[in-house]
Amino acid sequence: MSRKRIMLSVFGLVVLIIAGYAAMMWFSDDQTYSRELNKARDAVAVQDWETARKHYQASRKVRVSVENRTASEQLTDLERADAAIKKQNWQSAQSLYQRAIDTDGGVALLKKAAKTNQRFVTAKQDTGKYQASASSLQKSVDKKDSELKALQKQMSESTASALAAQSSASQAIADAKATADSANKQASSAASASQKAADDAKKSSSSSSSKDDEK
Repeated sequence: MSRKRIMLSVFGLVVLIIAGYAAMMWFSDDQTYSRELNKARDAVAVQDWETARKHYQASRKVRVSVENRTASEQLTDLERADAAIKKQNWQSAQSLYQRAIDTDGGVALLKKAAKTNQRFVTAKQDTGKYQASASSLQKSVDKKDSELKALQKQMSESTASALAAQSSASQAIADAKATADSANKQASSAASASQKAADDAKKSSSSSSSKDDEK
């Protein structure tokens, strides 16, 4: 075998080894990239934003893609929105979730999570409105109840006063009737006495006249 052929063979073997190594490294990197992306997606599914960010960053070290490049921006909005929810700042949370949804080239899975949380915030806002309305209605009912009780008390007092006045009037009428009856009796007695006196006087006068005639 000539020296030239030996060199060509060696060169071909080196190229083959390098190509094999490159293929192995590419396959290994691809596996690492896929593994980190899958872990990031699993974390997104349970809304563990911190873990998702860590695995997206790990996949980006292996290979930069649209998913792991835009995920960081969306995750920041999602984390800030969750913090706003804890402070019950519903409007801010809604706005941040919408930003995550509107991110150009955003990760579909993160957009879906943002929409889910946005619906939750809307429900909380509606609940707050209903509670405020119910509280206002309850206050109105309590006020009306208080006014009704005051009116009932006033009516009760008025009724008691009316009954007392009626009782007093009845007593006054009874007293007046008794007084009138007593006066009538007295007048009748006086009239009887006067009639008797008149009769006695008449008899006395008649007796005196008869005696005078006999003389």
